[in-house]
Amino acid sequence: MNLHVQRLHLILVLWKKSEICIIIIMGKPRKIRKDLPQRVYFKHGAYYFVNTENKWIPLGKEYGIAMQKWAAMLQPVIGKQRLSSVMDTYIKEELPSRKPLTQTDYLTSLALLRPIFGEMFPEDIEPKDIYAFMRMRNAPVRSNRDVAVLSNVMNQAIKMGLINTNPCKQVRRNVENPRTREVLDSEIVAFLPHCPEWLQAYIRLKLLTGLRQGDMLSIRLDQLRDDGLFVQTGKRGKKLLFSWSDNLRTIVETIKALRHRVTSLHLINSDRDGTKLSPSGFKSTWARAMKRAIEAGSLTETFAENDLRAKVATEARELGQNATKILGHSSDAVTKRHYERGTSKVEPLRKKY
Repeated sequence: MNLHVQRLHLILVLWKKSEICIIIIMGKPRKIRKDLPQRVYFKHGAYYFVNTENKWIPLGKEYGIAMQKWAAMLQPVIGKQRLSSVMDTYIKEELPSRKPLTQTDYLTSLALLRPIFGEMFPEDIEPKDIYAFMRMRNAPVRSNRDVAVLSNVMNQAIKMGLINTNPCKQVRRNVENPRTREVLDSEIVAFLPHCPEWLQAYIRLKLLTGLRQGDMLSIRLDQLRDDGLFVQTGKRGKKLLFSWSDNLRTIVETIKALRHRVTSLHLINSDRDGTKLSPSGFKSTWARAMKRAIEAGSLTETFAENDLRAKVATEARELGQNATKILGHSSDAVTKRHYERGTSKVEPLRKKY
């Protein structure tokens, strides 16, 4: 690089925080040592920088090291972005790759995280700050999800060269106890009359397949193949083929009959206008039906839509079927911990007293 340029000196600063900074300094032309920036002098075998207060600051005897020190002194702070800006980048670059329902959940968490951490710089966030947020949140399971999203944002900050380590990795999450709600057949029978027809059919199909809500609502007509109902799960991408049984075929035909003149490509649609159901729309319909059942005295305790998936796992085990395979899990441990909730039937000890 030719540094013998009058009125302009360009110094290429060493790599810092994943960026290269070019500092432009204007100054009077020198008669000697034209390679030196403005206010830098070589005197008595060493380099010095003279600041605005006319103080001589030593930079060392070697030219290269002296230029590095000079650049570090004058270089403006680079890469300083508040976490709110990192969140925006994460939403733009990373979030679109997630499933729609996951995107909604993450945006909910980000809306809670932004007022707390948004104005902080990533490098200033410490594990103690995250623990304080979890205590303030006072919702053990939900705060775990929020911290997981925060961890994704901090990974984004690492990717942007703003920090080197993720403080969330040092935070121990709250203990999560699996749900234990066991839905009885009698409760299903009592709940169905309070549901619209499409939801009744949905529940019956769910109790045969154990599919997640997102996969249920995403079933298209072209997934009804000659050899069965084909589903590629949204969470893990697991490919499942439910072979036709009399029950499965009957329920699918019932759902198709409810479509009337609906032109949607999806199997399950709202009976109001025939459009594909959104997660929020489904949640509202489920809540209204559950409220009617409770108020009518048909049920004494509510249950969640996901409790039906657990019911499938429990009944599969009792019937000698592979619950892990039906639910599309990668291991038996996940199925047993989160979904098998039935009561174990045991015999008393065969001994007389």
